[in-house]
Amino acid sequence: MLSLKAPASRTTPPDTELFTIRLKVSKATSIDINCIILITDSLDSVRKAVNLSVHSGQAYFLAIYSVLRSFFSSGLSYKIQFWNCPSKAKWFLYQIVYIDVTNTRVAAGRHLVISIDSLCSKNVLLCLDV
Repeated sequence: MLSLKAPASRTTPPDTELFTIRLKVSKATSIDINCIILITDSLDSVRKAVNLSVHSGQAYFLAIYSVLRSFFSSGLSYKIQFWNCPSKAKWFLYQIVYIDVTNTRVAAGRHLVISIDSLCSKNVLLCLDV
């Protein structure tokens, strides 16, 4: 299982989900595979991630599109699939991810905003999703 964490700073849940999809797709296309299966509990975020119309997550779409464009140009057999796994289903892989994400702790100083900003500037890992 591929596990990725990246600095997130302060962000909204939809932005976090879109960034996570972008991170997953970028990492998956960097290894030698021809099929990507992305499992998520947020198909709305997936729709935004692949929607080419103007919307609030368009920057993520453009980043994902540029990576997928080169991935798909590698051959006709290359594909990506998005699977929906509601978090209430308690699928064991989802539970592993949930435990990993919720157990990741970042030490906070007296002033939380200053601490998070300093951690992000030093590229210390905050948690996102796997």
